[in-house]
Amino acid sequence: MITEFHYPISRTYYLTFTNANSEEFAINPPNYLLLGYEGFELPSMDIQMSKAPYQDGKTFIDDIFDERVITLTFALYGDTQQELFDRRININQKFNPRLGSGVLEFNQVDGNTYHIDVITKSINFTKSVERNYSIAVIQLIAPNPFWYDPAQIQQIMVGFSGGFSFPFIFPINFGQVGTQINVSNSGSVETPVLIYLYGEVVDPVITNVTTDEEIIITRTIDDGDILIINTAFGEKSALILTGGEYVNAFEYVDPDSIFWRLLPGDNTISYSVTSEGENAQCRVYWYNRFSGV
Repeated sequence: MITEFHYPISRTYYLTFTNANSEEFAINPPNYLLLGYEGFELPSMDIQMSKAPYQDGKTFIDDIFDERVITLTFALYGDTQQELFDRRININQKFNPRLGSGVLEFNQVDGNTYHIDVITKSINFTKSVERNYSIAVIQLIAPNPFWYDPAQIQQIMVGFSGGFSFPFIFPINFGQVGTQINVSNSGSVETPVLIYLYGEVVDPVITNVTTDEEIIITRTIDDGDILIINTAFGEKSALILTGGEYVNAFEYVDPDSIFWRLLPGDNTISYSVTSEGENAQCRVYWYNRFSGV
């Protein structure tokens, strides 16, 4: 028989890993019992400094988060030795690093849920004198150390406020070019954005007024096409989706552009165009990110 065990009444969390094949592994009774976890808090920092000849001390340049190392320790139970072996095989299959990056979900009873992208570094099983259980220790690496809220946030803007339509009816109201909105990044660190510009749009400019940084596009986005801008580090890109195909559009990004991110807290975003069609629209997407949970 399986040794009886109980979670504390005050249990406030659940952990689930989903691999690149969308296969889930939940560390929950009766087959698995979470014993401990590490690496959920603030990751270590790389303090970058420089030193000049004859300088006392060093000059601070920047501080950068290192990759995050997460360790999960849990017991696995079985009525027979073979059940234990089968569950060990299941763990090895679900956490197979050859599958690529997976997602670890930290779900709290109060409803807050946080995700982080991870890849398996090691899996170890300890032997036990008891035949009905074993201990698994899994180490995960998060190259991007930030947890994120899985609910993606969206804001929609249009270039003309008021605007006009055909046929003209005098007096003509040409509207005001540009829209400015206030958004809130509820996370604890900067977060990149995805920007979708739906045509027809002529020479759009998307600005984070708070940081005084702007992305300038020197091109007309045709009606039915979509310009997609990604400001994430290592993934910065500008693509046009046209006729079902993605075309590199980096050549249309003004060289003075800065692929800005949202600061923690309140940000003001503005969007302006030279002109736009009736189907034009700007959508900005992001995830709130956290340095620790």
